[in-house]
Amino acid sequence: MQWRRNLWFLSIAVFIANLSFTLNMPFLPRFLEELGLEKNLSLWSGIMISVNFVTYAIMAPIWGSLADLHGKRVMFMRSGFGIAVTYVFMGLAANHWQLFIFRAMNGLLSGFIPSAIMFVATNTPEEDMGYALGILNTFIALGGIMGPFMGGAMVQYLGLRMIFYISAGLLFIASALAVFGTKERIIKQAVKVNLWQDLKSIMANRSLKVYFFCMVMLQGATYMIQPILPIRIAELTRGNVELITGIIFSVIGISLAIGSPLVCKIKKANYVTILLGGLLLCALLSVVQGLTYSVLLLGVQRFLFGFANAAVNVSGNVLITQCAGEEMRGRVFGTLNGLTAFGAVFGPLMGGFLGEHLGTPSAFHGSAVLFVLAGYAVWKIRHKAVDVLKSRVETCSCLE
Repeated sequence: MQWRRNLWFLSIAVFIANLSFTLNMPFLPRFLEELGLEKNLSLWSGIMISVNFVTYAIMAPIWGSLADLHGKRVMFMRSGFGIAVTYVFMGLAANHWQLFIFRAMNGLLSGFIPSAIMFVATNTPEEDMGYALGILNTFIALGGIMGPFMGGAMVQYLGLRMIFYISAGLLFIASALAVFGTKERIIKQAVKVNLWQDLKSIMANRSLKVYFFCMVMLQGATYMIQPILPIRIAELTRGNVELITGIIFSVIGISLAIGSPLVCKIKKANYVTILLGGLLLCALLSVVQGLTYSVLLLGVQRFLFGFANAAVNVSGNVLITQCAGEEMRGRVFGTLNGLTAFGAVFGPLMGGFLGEHLGTPSAFHGSAVLFVLAGYAVWKIRHKAVDVLKSRVETCSCLE
């Protein structure tokens, strides 16, 4: 029953960690204004989010390989405690260039939640994988609910800089829980780690390649909205902007928390169909969000969007886990994290560019295009039956 103990300790840890991450994220545009930035706010907001993922994309495959060699608990220490220190530096930033450097440092050390997903994927019985990943996603979503809401309330009374210090303290707690509350079964690798060979081998599996593409598009589409949403909310309302921003950022977490376990409870689930339906629903709701001019309606649409997002996240992670041999899952997820980080690089940059030149609604429409592209890729392989054993055998023979 150790996997259950691991799951619950990690669930609490990722809840606190994601609360910490989202406590300050919605207010980056406001912090840039406080630092004296007066021009190109949309573009710089996108840059601040993107630089974090540029450095993370470089390091993620390396961290994934080291996780396979030395275990995921070491990754919790490296990521959690390291990011906490960078948050302290962000709180001390004197201008937007310093903030840019600290955001880049943050990305080099990122990977706390991906490490938790890898840990669960490699230390949970196969028959309980969907349940465990669903629970983990639920607690991640709960952190995403509480973070923006608490941040919106705290900003008005404590100021933006104090939020970064609070985020650092929360991450120290989350890291301690993850390190001291779990026990890990490390599977020795039979082959030497070769990052380039891993990527080539993983991409040779057609199904795995499509699921990777979907997760990259999901990340790009999701983060395309991140730098624009606070600015869009400010355009739609004039009073209590910080609190309303926090609430709207939080509502998607509520539906994610509700939706993730519901996906896992579907009897004899066809995760390919769930993934396809989730992507298409995400595209539709993104278009609708770009057309609304009511902040209340936008909140309702973000809430519904969370259910579709949950379907894509859970089904995508389960399908990738099923396609990877047990001894290779750390490396597969490490590669996935690196690739999805590129989605989080180009997404905010595209969102910032579109918002700056075509208006904030255009970023929502741009994200819809990415969801449609991902949906089309899944549609092309929809007739290929999901045979877990066959997928695993093919992947293992390919990777070894």
